[in-house]
Amino acid sequence: MKWVLSLGFLGLLFAGRALAENRQRVYETYPQTASALPLQRTRANFAEGRDLLFAVDGNPRSFTTAMVYLRSAAARHYAPAQTLMGLIYAEGYGVPKDHSKARAWYRLAAQQGYARAQINLGDMDAKERGVSSNLVGAYTWYASAKASSRLGSLAYRDATGRIANISSRMTPAQLATAQRLIADRRASERSK
Repeated sequence: MKWVLSLGFLGLLFAGRALAENRQRVYETYPQTASALPLQRTRANFAEGRDLLFAVDGNPRSFTTAMVYLRSAAARHYAPAQTLMGLIYAEGYGVPKDHSKARAWYRLAAQQGYARAQINLGDMDAKERGVSSNLVGAYTWYASAKASSRLGSLAYRDATGRIANISSRMTPAQLATAQRLIADRRASERSK
């Protein structure tokens, strides 16, 4: 009987080793599989932090724990987490309102081409939230968001609506300046 148990144990041992070797072979053959694991963890941290922040799915609201998860995802350059960190500081969710920190978090996400962060930066410029009114800056952020988003997406529609709204408040000289800034930005991005 002991002999049978010993064989069973050895079989499990070799099966576990074979699985580990097989997993390593898969990672070597398909390196994107191994590199996708940190992104999955980052997305999971973001989702957990978002759910704790907004008390989704019966989770109790916990700003402190949410911040831990969101900072972890934001530190890995995950633009949705960086945008949510900006929103936390802009609205004062569990922290004192701080528009300069909100702008810094939004800018990190916007530099990655994340349209929602670009829209939020445009809103800050347009509505004098933490900065003096800057219609040209707002227009350029909205135009960047429109260019960064898919046609017909919510971000695209939001950016398009905000462009129409803000352009009606701008002088022709401000519109020309904004168009020139947008053209210069696109030219510099193409040359990279």
